[in-house]
Amino acid sequence: MSQNSGIIDENVIYNCGNSCNVRTSRTVNNPGRRFFGCKMPKDKGGCGYFKWIDPSPEVELLKEKLKEVEEERDTLKYKMKELGGKYDSLKQKLKEIKEERDCVLYPILT
Repeated sequence: MSQNSGIIDENVIYNCGNSCNVRTSRTVNNPGRRFFGCKMPKDKGGCGYFKWIDPSPEVELLKEKLKEVEEERDTLKYKMKELGGKYDSLKQKLKEIKEERDCVLYPILT
């Protein structure tokens, strides 16, 4: 799920002097999601640092939906361009047929 494929420094020291280890969430809302967190509780001198490493499942889902919408947009753009060419061709044929009709109906004027 994570797009963070780089190396993560697992022992970063923050302002409180304690290390912030990479941890894995075990909560119902964020199962398996990794984060940095100060290993010392705030009430025991820790800084309370916390930062998610992995994007939330909602973000991943939105990225996937965005990709699908962009692909559909590109397909529709291509179809519009294709239809625009057909429209121009039909417009030209209609003009030619009208000119031919006018020659038949009004031979003296042409």
